[in-house]
Amino acid sequence: MKQQFWRLYKVVRGFLFRIVNKEFLIFCFFLILSGGFWLSMALDETYEREFLVPVSIVKIPDNVLFSSEVDDTVSVMVSDKGFAIMSYMHAKRLQPLELDFSAYANRNKGKWQVSQAELQGLLSRMLLSSSRIKSVSPEKIEYSFSYGTSKNVPVSAEANVSFGKNRYLLETKVVPDTVKVFADKQTLRGMTVVPTEEFDVENLKDSFEITIPLRHSQGVKCIPDTVVVKLKADVLVERSVEVPIRVTGVPAGKLVKLLPEKVKIMFSVGGVHSSAVTPEQFRVVVNYNEIAANPAEPCRLHLQSMPSVVSNATLSETKVTCLFEQQ
Repeated sequence: MKQQFWRLYKVVRGFLFRIVNKEFLIFCFFLILSGGFWLSMALDETYEREFLVPVSIVKIPDNVLFSSEVDDTVSVMVSDKGFAIMSYMHAKRLQPLELDFSAYANRNKGKWQVSQAELQGLLSRMLLSSSRIKSVSPEKIEYSFSYGTSKNVPVSAEANVSFGKNRYLLETKVVPDTVKVFADKQTLRGMTVVPTEEFDVENLKDSFEITIPLRHSQGVKCIPDTVVVKLKADVLVERSVEVPIRVTGVPAGKLVKLLPEKVKIMFSVGGVHSSAVTPEQFRVVVNYNEIAANPAEPCRLHLQSMPSVVSNATLSETKVTCLFEQQ
C-alpha cells in the first residue's frame, strides 16, 4: 500500500512539474520576445546625443609658442537611430582627432585655425552615413602663435622634504638638469632657472624618485616639459676629533702658552663622509688682541673653519688659560 502511494505521488508530481515548467518556459519565451520587440522599436527611434572627442595638435615645431592654452576636446551633437547611437557609445567609433600643425597654420598671420566646415568634415568621416551632426562646440578651433628664441636653462627641484630619524639630504639629482626653453626675447632674458612643480616627500630615509612637470608661465615652452628628480638620504653619525689651538695676531717678541693646548670638537656628519673628516680640516683659534684687552680673563676659543659636510659642531671647552712669555 505504501509503495503504491509513493508511486502515485511521483506520477502526480512529475505531471504537475511538466505543466508548470512548460508554462514557465512559454512565459519566458514571450517575455523575451516582447522585450526584443520593444528594444527594436526603441532603437529604431531617432535620438540626439552629445559626444566629447579628444583633439590634439601634432608635429608642432619646437619654437612655436601658442598665446593661450590649447583645448583638448570638442563637443559634437549627433542625431541618428538608436542602433547607431549605441555603436558610438560602445564601439569607440569616435576616435581622437590628431591635427597636423602645418596643415592648418598660417605662418604669415601667426594663426592656426580649423574652420567650421573642416571640423565638421573631419568629424563626419568617423560617423555612419546615416548620422547627422546637429552642432559642434566650439564651432571652429583657432589659436594665435608666434616663433620664440631659445636657450638652455638649469632646472631646480622644488621639494618639501621631511626626514626620518638621524637622516639628512645627501644628494638632489635632476635628470636632465637643464632644458631648452623657448620664449620671446624679453622673457627669455630674465629666465635664470626653471622650477619644477612643488612636491612633498615625507619621512625620507633612503632614496626617492619622481617624474614631475616643470612650472612656467603661458607663452613659454620647455623641452622636455617634465624631469626626473632623484633624492637620496644618508644617516647622520656623531664623531669627535681633537684639534690644536692656535693663537692669531701675536706681536713679534711675544709668546702665548695655552692650557690646555688642544680642544675636542664634537659634530654630526653623514655616514658617507665620516671617514674623510680629519682633525687638520678644523681650525680653532684665540685672538691675541682679546687676550691683551683682558689679560686676567680666560681666553675665548673660536671655531674658525670646519669641513662643509660637518654640522652641529661644538667645542668641549669654550675658554682656556693663557700664559704670556717674553722671547
